[in-house]
Amino acid sequence: MMKKILLGVLILLLPFFVVADHDLTDDVFEEVKYEESPRAQYTLGLMYLQGRDVAENEKLALFWLKKSADQDYYLALHRLGKIYLSDDVVETDPEVAVKYIVKAAQKGYAPSQYLLGMMYQTGESGLAENQQTALRWLNLAAGQGHKMAKQVLAGLSSGDESNVSSNAQAAFDTGFNFLKGRGGVDRDYKQAAEWFSKAAEQGHADAQYNLGELYNKGRGVKKNKETAQKWYKAAAEQGHVKAKYRARNCAFC
Repeated sequence: MMKKILLGVLILLLPFFVVADHDLTDDVFEEVKYEESPRAQYTLGLMYLQGRDVAENEKLALFWLKKSADQDYYLALHRLGKIYLSDDVVETDPEVAVKYIVKAAQKGYAPSQYLLGMMYQTGESGLAENQQTALRWLNLAAGQGHKMAKQVLAGLSSGDESNVSSNAQAAFDTGFNFLKGRGGVDRDYKQAAEWFSKAAEQGHADAQYNLGELYNKGRGVKKNKETAQKWYKAAAEQGHVKAKYRARNCAFC
């Protein structure tokens, strides 16, 4: 009964409610009539959290945000992760926070990918510092145009050689994830080619070989045998075994 009353109130108030989160779209108002709509639940949670057109109520805010998160709605997952990182609404719980942020990041939400990358970079919130994993998440966020992720990566690239090497490996790992459709992203040959290219330009042999393969087969890029041979040879010069065969035009190796 309480749910129906709350949703009824939301339906009446939504025409006058300006959603604060830029990620929401107008069609959330059409979905609010459905009790199990994760976006409607998320919106209602935000309203109670921010005290917008309803009395501020942190308990109800968490209730509706968790209802939305239970349906894997990325905005609710991200918001709950941030809530549990601070002590403004509930007692800080890094373990719970990371669980929510990882889920949102795996669903491809760039702000969550950036936040997770920074957490791994600094070793905060109970996560062991891991620069390689940090770069992988930062690269995924940057690949979607996340400005802060791009700035962080630019800063790391301007550092010493070890940073450059880490960036190349992270770019390769990101490309490989897109190539295989794993690590929370769908298979995307075009994205794979872009990330392999970044790593290949920095001398990463596996990236050079895989980029050669994409050009050889015309996946994600226009088929170009000459460009394929260029990258095969670059990898072969570094001792990459498969690339050596490909550079000799061994089609069955």
